Amino acid sequence: MRVIAAIMLSILFVPVPVSAASSNTWLAQRLAHSVSTRDAMASVRAFDAAARTGGGNRASGSAGFEMSRAYLESVLKSAGYRVTTQSVPYREFTVDSESLITSAGVRVRVLMAQYGPSARVEGVIARATASGCASADYPPGTAIAVAPSGACTTAAKTVAASEAGARALLVYDPSPVVDSVIRRQAGGTVLPVAFVSQRDAESLSGSGVLELSGRSSDATTVNVFAETAGGRADHVVMAGAHLDSGEDGPGVNDNATSVSALLETAVRLAPHQHRVPNRVRFAFWGAEELINVGSTHYVGTRTPAELAAIRLYLNWELIASPNFVRFVVDGDDSDHPDVGAPAGPPGSGAVEAVLARGYRVQGLPFRTADLNDIRSDQEPFARAGVPVGGAFGGVRGIKTAEEAAVFGGVAGQPYDPCYHQPCDDLSNVHVRALGEAMRAMAWAIGRFAVDDDLSR
Repeated sequence: MRVIAAIMLSILFVPVPVSAASSNTWLAQRLAHSVSTRDAMASVRAFDAAARTGGGNRASGSAGFEMSRAYLESVLKSAGYRVTTQSVPYREFTVDSESLITSAGVRVRVLMAQYGPSARVEGVIARATASGCASADYPPGTAIAVAPSGACTTAAKTVAASEAGARALLVYDPSPVVDSVIRRQAGGTVLPVAFVSQRDAESLSGSGVLELSGRSSDATTVNVFAETAGGRADHVVMAGAHLDSGEDGPGVNDNATSVSALLETAVRLAPHQHRVPNRVRFAFWGAEELINVGSTHYVGTRTPAELAAIRLYLNWELIASPNFVRFVVDGDDSDHPDVGAPAGPPGSGAVEAVLARGYRVQGLPFRTADLNDIRSDQEPFARAGVPVGGAFGGVRGIKTAEEAAVFGGVAGQPYDPCYHQPCDDLSNVHVRALGEAMRAMAWAIGRFAVDDDLSR
């Protein structure tokens, strides 16, 4: 089977003759040809099993996360890497109860906002007549206000609802997936906040009793690292993906697919780790779902010399979205300055070009995406001035007709309809997209392991 796979991949990749101009791609080509979708999917299944047996998720602090970590470390050590970890302190939020029962006796699924206040509120339930950003949007006498997301922050909506007399706020996301509910943070709000589905939000009326109870506590998770034995210590190429899931689902596409692809790339690089000119450091982050906690802690604990040694950081997220588009993070907005997209630190445009090349050598189309389209672990590196880049398969955005014509899939639907949902399991993985993204990943890592010059 591996021989057949190798023949098929030789057809996919355009052969590049070894010469002075192309010698920096020898490892890129070897890694891109050798990574195995089958082996990566074996890891995806292992992470799915960790979630299923570990309480339904792989969130930091959970049994599912610890099982995921044990599997990851075992594979890396077996490949010949020295594995290290970094303890990461964070504030854990535990929900004790979250419920809404209407006066008609209907129990509505609500998800309490992380780090928000607890409360028991009873009274009239009413939807905002507009965005919910102004107090006039809420009908008089409202106790439990309901508003759509967007237009302004959740905190601003709580201020407006409070001024109108409401004592709690329910937020829903207008979406083609009307039954999805996504838990988010809502620290600093003046009212208790919970999230409901669009379907439930549109059916709520009358009165009800909302109970939200949660608490914060100090906790510790870990970042996991493996790096090549060879390569210059002052020329470090970092490649990362977050290991944790959200607390409301197994997190298979988000982000077991990216972790599995990165792990497979690391395994295939291991036999070459004494030959690489640049040191490659693989990073698997904890607590990304609590807004980049692990990567932020890592960057914040580096000395100036350690940060200066990091030549670039590459990040991957949701690479196998079922309704995918191949997105490469745009590190340089000079090609469309009228859009006003934020550029990465100097050198990020060159990083983008190499990541894009990973798809071009496969003859695959891709699209560039704004840095803000995928908020993830590249952000603390970018703030520290490290050139960044990355790729992903699409999150909650809606696929356009043009994208569907190029990439397949369904226009008018989210790239990943199971994002942060219980259905983000094995059935939520586009296996072909996983293999294509992994080969592009392996190409980029192999290229930078040999040549990290960002001036061209």
